[in-house]
Amino acid sequence: QHDSEWLSSKCTTCVCSHGRVKCGPRQCPLLSCTREDTKYTPAGECCPKCVKTGVACSFEGKEYQDGEEWNPTSCMKCHCNNGDAECYIAECQPVICKKEENLIIYPGQCCPQCVPNSCFVSGTEYKFKGLVHLDLQGQVKVSLMGKCCEVCVSSKGSCLYEGLNRYHGEMWNSTACEFCICERGQVLCHKAECAKVECAWGEELIHLPGKCCPECLSASSFCVYKGMDKENFEKFHEGPCRECECRDSQVMCYQKICPVCPVGSLTVSTEGECCPHCKPVKCHSDCLTCSQNPEHCEICMDEQMKLQNGDCVQTCDSGFYESGRICKACKETCATCLNEFECESCEEGLWMKYGKCVPDCGEGFYADYRGYCSPCYESCLSCSGPSEKDCLSCVHPLHYLKGGSCVTDCGPKFYSILGICFACDVSCLTCYPDGPKCLSCPLGKALHQGNCVFQCPPGSYQNSVGRCVDCHSSCSACTGPSAAECTSCIASLVLLHSQCLQFCGEGLFSQHGLCKSCHQSCRSCVGPEYSDCTQCKKTAEVLHPSKEQNGKFHGICLPKCKDHFYLDTDNLCKG
Repeated sequence: QHDSEWLSSKCTTCVCSHGRVKCGPRQCPLLSCTREDTKYTPAGECCPKCVKTGVACSFEGKEYQDGEEWNPTSCMKCHCNNGDAECYIAECQPVICKKEENLIIYPGQCCPQCVPNSCFVSGTEYKFKGLVHLDLQGQVKVSLMGKCCEVCVSSKGSCLYEGLNRYHGEMWNSTACEFCICERGQVLCHKAECAKVECAWGEELIHLPGKCCPECLSASSFCVYKGMDKENFEKFHEGPCRECECRDSQVMCYQKICPVCPVGSLTVSTEGECCPHCKPVKCHSDCLTCSQNPEHCEICMDEQMKLQNGDCVQTCDSGFYESGRICKACKETCATCLNEFECESCEEGLWMKYGKCVPDCGEGFYADYRGYCSPCYESCLSCSGPSEKDCLSCVHPLHYLKGGSCVTDCGPKFYSILGICFACDVSCLTCYPDGPKCLSCPLGKALHQGNCVFQCPPGSYQNSVGRCVDCHSSCSACTGPSAAECTSCIASLVLLHSQCLQFCGEGLFSQHGLCKSCHQSCRSCVGPEYSDCTQCKKTAEVLHPSKEQNGKFHGICLPKCKDHFYLDTDNLCKG
């Protein structure tokens, strides 16, 4: 395309401009070497570098000038220091991945990083259900890199490329700037085209390692490292063994690789220097080489022995793991371990979770009797065991916890508080949704102040909907709410025709709180008998007393007083 830019060779850049191709040498960044430096273009490279004028270095069959820097691998860098090749290896920070992630080192990168599993999509886990066998003529099942499940591909037309078998239609990157496809047994590779880029003021065109096309990066880009600003491409040391540099706003640190002392020499460390000196000495008989003192082995004489803290041992002690011929200490949280990253058992008070020892298993896990963090049932956010009835809280915010299970509804005879189901009072048929008080009662019981009772308490009655309702204030028992529906009265009143009165009235007397009729001959009385009259009903009759009660006479009503009696002024016969 017009304005496209590409490399026709490593050092030649071509541009398509209005239908014509113009090629020229690749543009190199400006160099400003010091007086002690000289410009030097390494073999196989296009652009010169600033190097010193000291003794050159030989490394893996190649010669490098004094001060020249090179990368033997993507994770290692070396520079020539007046005849000595000093090499550093990249440092990686420890990485702990989540349950749905895997630890992956991408090609061209040094350090591992966490990436989601191929079978997790938008946070949903698609569990493996077994292989599906397809009987398709002329096809085979293969596993492709980065794919979760096997796929069916044509068995015909496969390609062999750099020792790998590629299938018809499969596409891959051969380099950062080239992609290839297998097409009916033939590998077709294409180079990527880079658009012509003009950088803004304050930016420069930089071809980053591993990138196909150059990018415009700010010439003043910087890194923040431990609270300090570092300029782009600035190199700095942290102690004698660690060298760091700022590149494109990221700091990468390298640890110096020290040469191993020859057999029969003692490794002696010097304060302020990274690599030790080698001093000829007779090491212990177990040691091939030693350091610090003749008893402290650095390499064991017997290849079957393992090196642990300077001693040669048959097997690594508990708390150590084998790394080649060296016993390395496990992380301080591990009691025993498989390697640098994976614990096998934990120190007291910690639990095993995905090879790590943790103080708390976290959401979705519980600490089992073996000291492992085991997954809860899928509906449980937290739990005490693996069963669906071991939940302590629920994943779904609208679910309720009922007897250790997560349910959509607490159901009858239960109420909920803060998402937890509790049983209603045992007497209830149903209760309020947010409390234990009864809302309705089973047959034969009445509802009284949130409880179901066999009988309403004194001073109340059971209404038509089964609730206890207070009687009128004059009643001690009743059949309804009005003053005319009493069945018994409070202490100071008497009952007459379902009403509670202060007095019974003419022709009646009070007995056990009830008004009862006097004998037909009595106007007033103290009992039901004809001899219980206190007043006579007929005005012509006189009261002949038979007994005195509380200073009051009662007796029978006669037409006149008996012999030996006379009539008193209050119509009472007296002896």
